[in-house]
Amino acid sequence: MIALTINEEVRWENLSPVVSYANRLACSPGFSFGPRVVKDHQFIWVAEGSGEAIIQNRRYRASSGDLFHYGPHVVHKFTADSDHPFVLYGLHFQTIGQLGEQGEALSPLHIDVPEDYKLDYPNILAIGHSPDLLSQPEYMKFPGKNAERYFHRFTLSFQKSGALHHLHNRVTLIQLFMELHQLTRQQSEESSEQGLLLRRIQDRLKEQAAMPYNREWLREWTHYHENHAAALYFKQYGISPHDYFLECKLELAKRLLVDSKKAVSEIAECLSFGSIHYFSRLFKSRTGLSPLAFRKKSMLI
Repeated sequence: MIALTINEEVRWENLSPVVSYANRLACSPGFSFGPRVVKDHQFIWVAEGSGEAIIQNRRYRASSGDLFHYGPHVVHKFTADSDHPFVLYGLHFQTIGQLGEQGEALSPLHIDVPEDYKLDYPNILAIGHSPDLLSQPEYMKFPGKNAERYFHRFTLSFQKSGALHHLHNRVTLIQLFMELHQLTRQQSEESSEQGLLLRRIQDRLKEQAAMPYNREWLREWTHYHENHAAALYFKQYGISPHDYFLECKLELAKRLLVDSKKAVSEIAECLSFGSIHYFSRLFKSRTGLSPLAFRKKSMLI
């Protein structure tokens, strides 16, 4: 399998993850592992109980529903509580790798290290770019039966060495990344009043997409100067409010091209594009097709 360098860039389109180990561990009271490092990325998900997690010099009180991530060479240690020891799921993976062959048993490589092991390796799991970036935090809440189903499926499939089971774990891991992408964005938005405000801007822009764009909306909806509101929005989502608004407007146009008999000029007018020429140029620049070519293609099966 191909090992990544620590800061290697991974795009969604070249994501080809490999699960190199998956297991469920019911810890005895006071059980610990580490300090150690691993060669791959690892998720630790707490199914039950509690304990302490130390990643580099950062300490966390770990309990049911907590998800931890650390990457290659990042020192870590976990210690189960003496009264309510935790049950852990561990998942070792690479974001780009080759699937194992039929009958090949994959396994992780961990190395025990001294307490004074180097602490400043970057702990990074990043896939894609803004506005679709998954920047996985070191610690997050990921509770519920759906989370447990993911890790249970990883463990069951890993216990079988067939090539199909390696492929099944790749598919499941991609699904997990997609869910974490949505969840991390949602938690980021809900963690502050500003995040909730920016989400409301996004919702309002989508609602107003059939109208001409009005930059003063940003001032009305936030009580910030529109330049400041736009800068905050771009920082959160990696796209300007105006570009997001145009994306929403083009989605409405696609729906009308597919579901209605309206002429292109009528669609340009009812969605306030200003002119059929601007609409056609914008549509082709964003989709690679003219409106009429898009409509024609949508009728193929």
